[in-house]
Amino acid sequence: MRLEQKVALVTSSSPGICASTAQQLAREGAKVMICGRNATQGRATVVQIQNEGGRASFVLADTAIVSDVQAAINETIATYGRLDILFNHASSRHVADGPLLEVSETAWERIVETTLKSTFFCCQYALPFLQQSGQGTIINLVGPSPEAGSVAAICQGGVLAMTGAIAQQVSANTVTANLIWASRAAPVSPASSAPVALGLLVEPVLYGPGGSSVAPFADIAEAVIYLICHSDMLHGSALIVQPAADDTGAGSGG
Repeated sequence: MRLEQKVALVTSSSPGICASTAQQLAREGAKVMICGRNATQGRATVVQIQNEGGRASFVLADTAIVSDVQAAINETIATYGRLDILFNHASSRHVADGPLLEVSETAWERIVETTLKSTFFCCQYALPFLQQSGQGTIINLVGPSPEAGSVAAICQGGVLAMTGAIAQQVSANTVTANLIWASRAAPVSPASSAPVALGLLVEPVLYGPGGSSVAPFADIAEAVIYLICHSDMLHGSALIVQPAADDTGAGSGG
């Protein structure tokens, strides 16, 4: 129960990554608020957590809408009295994404809203409450990029830059900000496999417990717990994860 007395907000109700992360947070003792557009899935995850003896709630919200983001965070505070952990995962998958010359303005706006914009405003509205806790943690997840997903790739770079900017602007004594970069390709060495634009982060890339380049995390939920439990040492870092085939489900506010 390493996260006892902690309160976590998971910004998607979709199955896969977000559901399993919410469950793992609860198993470690955290009280979990799940927000998303899919009420059926979100409440199902809440029931699973409660059946295991954990505490969880669901609030209907579309994180691409700023007022919904604010309402979800306010509901978290009203329900549990504080916020210690923010886990952002905005999906980078969209049927209209594709090669640069084929992306429409409508597709651009929707993908940016559901990935970059949603992550930014979740961080912005959560930050004052995370600072109040005195030990807040922001973890932003960048999932595997779809093939020929031009806008998704741009948004992934934006989330990377955003995480680095937060780490530079916020004292690690109150809030830490780190990134999980999920890659389908197993990393070999920092020089050969690190994401482009890595210099936007404050600290080096990590490939597993202790910085191992041989055994990266295979489970995103476990990587989230690792970053939270080592937040006193990690700020502005990227943790590379090679997720298992069944650990790549995603959704933005889904």
